[in-house]
Amino acid sequence: MKIEQIAHEVVKLIREGKNKQAKDTFYADDIVSIEGNGDKLAGIEAIHQKSTDWAAQVSEVHSASVSDPLIAADHFALNIKMDISYKNGYRGVMDEIAVYEVKDGKIVFEQFFFKS
Repeated sequence: MKIEQIAHEVVKLIREGKNKQAKDTFYADDIVSIEGNGDKLAGIEAIHQKSTDWAAQVSEVHSASVSDPLIAADHFALNIKMDISYKNGYRGVMDEIAVYEVKDGKIVFEQFFFKS
C-alpha cells in the first residue's frame, strides 16, 4: 500500500473514532513514539497503553478534528485539534502536529509537536 493510501485511511479511521483500529492496522509492532514533552515509547503495546491511560483522564471530548494529510516522501503530517474536559476539572484545546514515518507499508515512527 502506498503512503498516500495509508495516510488517507488513517485520517478516515481517526475521523470515524476508530483510532485503535488505525493503530492495529497500520502501526508496526516496533513503532517508536515521541510526545511533545520528549517522552519516548517503543512498541505497539506501549502505544495502546498510552492511549488507554490518556482516555482514563478525559471526562468529555467537546469537539475533535483532524486535517487532511500533508505527504512528502515517506512521511505524512496531520493537524489534530480537540476541545477536552479532563476529570481533574481542567478544560483545554489540544492543537498539535503529528508526524508519521512509513516504511514497508507500516507506520514505524510518530512524533507530536504542541505547545503545553
